[in-house]
Amino acid sequence: MKGFLKQKEVGIGKNGKKFGSEYWSEIYGSGLDVDGSYNAKQHADYLKSLFQLMEIPVYKIADFGFGKGILLREMVKTFSPVKVYAVDASKEAYEELKKKDWVKRSDKFHIYHESLETLVLPKLEKEPVELGICNSVIQYLPDSQIPEVLEKMAKYCNYLYFTVPTNEDYAVMKKEMSFVDPYAFSRTKKKYRKWIERDFEIVGYNLLQSKWLGEKGFKEDFFRI
Repeated sequence: MKGFLKQKEVGIGKNGKKFGSEYWSEIYGSGLDVDGSYNAKQHADYLKSLFQLMEIPVYKIADFGFGKGILLREMVKTFSPVKVYAVDASKEAYEELKKKDWVKRSDKFHIYHESLETLVLPKLEKEPVELGICNSVIQYLPDSQIPEVLEKMAKYCNYLYFTVPTNEDYAVMKKEMSFVDPYAFSRTKKKYRKWIERDFEIVGYNLLQSKWLGEKGFKEDFFRI
């Protein structure tokens, strides 16, 4: 296993706090009711089937904000990539992932403790991965950083498995579960769509296709939004 850690300030939430143990216990909890965690296998199986249908091979994966690593693990099990790049702004998440047996017993993992705002991976600039993952992450970034981060991910991966809660989603979570995330920015769907459309096309449920790279596995114009 290859690891890398820079001694400098990394990402913080809207409330000015780092994503430490308090965040994981209060916001994430056990993860049993978090989309992409309790149903991580279903997400991976869905994406695998879609890529098989479109005849898109996946040899390398990058996870931009791996968190507990639950979805990443299922994606790795399902796609069996030869290389995996994983980054998270949380030191706790970084240290925990390094301890996982499924990570320690393989040399395919390249793990980084870094914020998406400051992340630079020259290797991916030269050789983008087929599949990127960014599951419920960019709501924690300030407006000023999002365009640059999205462009970066669009240059690092051909396809991005992507989710982000909008203000409408947060309203439902507050009403139905009394859930409020003080670390996150609440934004409209229109705002996120405007940012995304410069660098990506929406080609499926949770799936974006880069506008920067040459690969166009999803060619049908009608379904490229």
